[in-house]
Amino acid sequence: MAGGIQPGTVATSKESAASEKNHTKWIGEVVSELDSNWMIKKRILIEDIIGRKPTYALNADGDSQYWESDGGFFYRKSDSGVWVLVGAAENKWQRNRENACERAFRYLSFLRGSQIFISCAGPGFRKMNGGGATGPTIEMLMFSGAYVIENVNDEENFKNEFRNWVNTLKVV
Repeated sequence: MAGGIQPGTVATSKESAASEKNHTKWIGEVVSELDSNWMIKKRILIEDIIGRKPTYALNADGDSQYWESDGGFFYRKSDSGVWVLVGAAENKWQRNRENACERAFRYLSFLRGSQIFISCAGPGFRKMNGGGATGPTIEMLMFSGAYVIENVNDEENFKNEFRNWVNTLKVV
């Protein structure tokens, strides 16, 4: 694994890429079962989150920066026909008990915990004592109400967990 999370760098292992590929594929298959009142976007502009042009979160060309989500940002059409952001799904794979999973906290800055689906995979997400960032992250995401699954690698089990979460999403 080389690089990092800064633009132009890479921090994805083969295992992480495979985990994300399954996460995205299985979510896409469940989403295809939903009616036309659902929409998914892979990224969200910071401008759209905060409701104004950002002061700091700008690209070199002056446009708003954005956040991407492995599983996407979920929108549901309201009774008045307006698309409303109702959730986000993210995949985190870790070899060790490092801090990549802490990036999942970003969603709590604009979503309620119950609107967040996190699939955790890899040896860094096995229950064990020993410190690191993953234990506190999982505990705090669950405490906030996020739907967190750990090392669910069976396709049908994953899809069932994801369907359970989608069925809780409401337009507020």
